[in-house]
Amino acid sequence: MAAKENLTENLTAQAGRERLRAERRLELVSERQEGAPIDLVKNGTYGFTYSPGTEGVPLYQKPLTQTFEIHKTADGALHVVGFLTESEAARLEQGRDFIEVKLYPEPRGEAQRLASVAMRRVMKAKPVSRSDGNYLPLQIMPERDARPR
Repeated sequence: MAAKENLTENLTAQAGRERLRAERRLELVSERQEGAPIDLVKNGTYGFTYSPGTEGVPLYQKPLTQTFEIHKTADGALHVVGFLTESEAARLEQGRDFIEVKLYPEPRGEAQRLASVAMRRVMKAKPVSRSDGNYLPLQIMPERDARPR
């Protein structure tokens, strides 16, 4: 039964990712730009990385186990896509408070809610935890305090 539940979670996660990409009109990072730092990748692109909280994030075409999806929207805004608990996602969406979250690259435990975190709101991204689901610890500021686009 657990295998079937995980399959359903993954299909739902994939559908959510595809819907978000379509809403943002994103294209997969080109073969020519693959591995380049995010600053050099054209706007309107998405890709995958193991190092979402580092400077010069490289993007790759192929999603591997526990990689994060990164979006660079048409206006150049950066977002890291992953999974939060329901309460973390609700607080992120409200945007009123400083919050600390564990963003997972895949659904894990109670972190089942697909979320897109605008990097302009991230105060601090600690290194990815290489255990317990490869989560990215983030300190996120309120929307009112976020850096301009």
